[in-house]
Amino acid sequence: MVAALTRDDDLSARAQAVGGTLVLMLLPAVLLWPLAGLLAARVDRRLMLLVADVLRLVVVVTVPLVGMLAWTLAAAFLVSCLSLLWVEAARASLPALSPDEEPRAARTATRVVYGPAPAAAVLFAVVALVADAALSRGSRADLALYVTAGVFAVSAAAVAMIRDIPAAGAPAAPAPLKVLFQGPGTAAARGTGLAIAAASLAAAAVAAVARVRTGELGGGDAGYGTVLAGLAFGLAFGVFLGPRVLVPFSRRRLLGLAVVAAALALAVLALVQNLVVVVFMTAFLGVFAGAARSTATAAVTDPEAPEDTRPTAYLSSVALVGALVAVIAVPPAAGALGSHRLDLGDGAYDFTGSSAALLIAAVVTLVCGLLAYRRLDDRRGVPLVPDLRAAVHGEIYTPPREAAADAPQPVHRERGVFIAFEGGEGAGKTTQARLAAIWLRDHGYDVVTTHEPGATKIGMRLRAMLLDRDTTGLSDRAETLLYAADRADHVANVIKPAMERGAIVVSDRYVDSSLAYQGFGRQQPVEDIARVNAWATGGLVPDLTVLLEIPPEAGLRRLPAPADRIESEPRDFHERVRAGFRALAEADPDRYLILDASRPQSELAREIQYRIHAILPDPVPAGTEDATSTFPAIRDF
Repeated sequence: MVAALTRDDDLSARAQAVGGTLVLMLLPAVLLWPLAGLLAARVDRRLMLLVADVLRLVVVVTVPLVGMLAWTLAAAFLVSCLSLLWVEAARASLPALSPDEEPRAARTATRVVYGPAPAAAVLFAVVALVADAALSRGSRADLALYVTAGVFAVSAAAVAMIRDIPAAGAPAAPAPLKVLFQGPGTAAARGTGLAIAAASLAAAAVAAVARVRTGELGGGDAGYGTVLAGLAFGLAFGVFLGPRVLVPFSRRRLLGLAVVAAALALAVLALVQNLVVVVFMTAFLGVFAGAARSTATAAVTDPEAPEDTRPTAYLSSVALVGALVAVIAVPPAAGALGSHRLDLGDGAYDFTGSSAALLIAAVVTLVCGLLAYRRLDDRRGVPLVPDLRAAVHGEIYTPPREAAADAPQPVHRERGVFIAFEGGEGAGKTTQARLAAIWLRDHGYDVVTTHEPGATKIGMRLRAMLLDRDTTGLSDRAETLLYAADRADHVANVIKPAMERGAIVVSDRYVDSSLAYQGFGRQQPVEDIARVNAWATGGLVPDLTVLLEIPPEAGLRRLPAPADRIESEPRDFHERVRAGFRALAEADPDRYLILDASRPQSELAREIQYRIHAILPDPVPAGTEDATSTFPAIRDF
């Protein structure tokens, strides 16, 4: 609508009017988000959703009726404020309507709120085509506004059909400026913040001048909608693709490369004069920016941090403020630079102000991407191209000089490697232990997979007593000693024999489980339990302990019924166990790898493989094939 009202003005006025509209639509999210969250927590959410939809409908309908630039800009701000209220009410409502699946409902809320962007862009492009064919030049923008009002009417009708929304606790609403000035809280987030700022700048720069750019290329409103559709679909696909592409490749390297790729796509987009190519390059830019966002979020997620100080909140704030800076700076720059015709001998090239502004944004994004890559690179000294080539084939690249330096002498190893998987109920220890064993087998290692309690015949009897819900009256000390007895037999008959022949032992639970469950959970002296288990195991300590963390309520929901004797303990018991595991890991950080078990299995497996790779011996111990005449294989106990 703003573009239609300024169609007879010069490039500078048109660009600044469109940019000003976007600024007014982003300002509420930057300045008023905490207020919207406060209202969502205290006001009836059903009423809040209805009021927001009805008021948005009224404001949008008045825009074509009034037909004034000033009121259009004011309406953009008002609709954005109302949309912020609606978003916060929706985020709070879905978890309240699904209390048993709160984490999943929270993720669904995010998808419901932001997922329709691609469909909205396509719908706008179709409406623009219809308007171009059926309406006069002065009223073509009106149809899209009336369709939008109709969408708000349908939304209000759908909300009205909901009888009641329970008054459950609302998720904390971030204060972007506060979170930004407080800092990321972690060293990893500082580097990722630079990358996300650059990716957000690139995507927002395209949106800021897309209407002017498509007008220069003869695309009009329909072309504008097509560019936005390409950007929205690209972002959505990139968010989905980020955690799944090049699984063995370093996520931090991938983040920096994604930003660099987005900068290059923006540069091509700025220079080409063909609308179809612009749409495709915009989609590619969206893919790279979306992949950067999802990769960065996965890299810095800390489930223990409060919502408003969590690194992911910092990244969201950086992205939002970066987008605001882009829409403030890029349109005025496009207007100020103006259009220039370059004589190329046989022809001429029209270098427009929007092209120049996008090219400057591409250079800024490229510099930030390269700086972020250099700061985040966790594989220094490893050449990029071979690393990428190995990742394409599903492998982790090891430089030849490192492989040669790490290769042991051709003698039989006297000690293998011991890896233990720990965590609370439902954390996924068994799954990740199995995936690690399969990965080790595929690389030619002799692997013994085992578990506690019950890995031996004696252990199976002890397991039956310890986990059977019918076992009553068992004292805490007796329970501790039974676990220690199982562990003593386990070490003597399974773990030590395997390690003495040079095998890799992967165990589902070990001593730390007793320290966490019987020590912290049962509130017994942890030092005493440690001494008993040290004697039972002969002082054997894992080379690596992988700790998978998950909130107890979420982990217990993963378990099949019926629960065993330990799983049936109250929630505060499992909370103490979780805190105990965390305390043990913090006391010996070099031995632990701590992971958020709510993340996808493939991401967890990749990080575990990275850490295991650093402690591995030569893939095939010398003499193994001579002794067995077969390739080393996994053995299950």
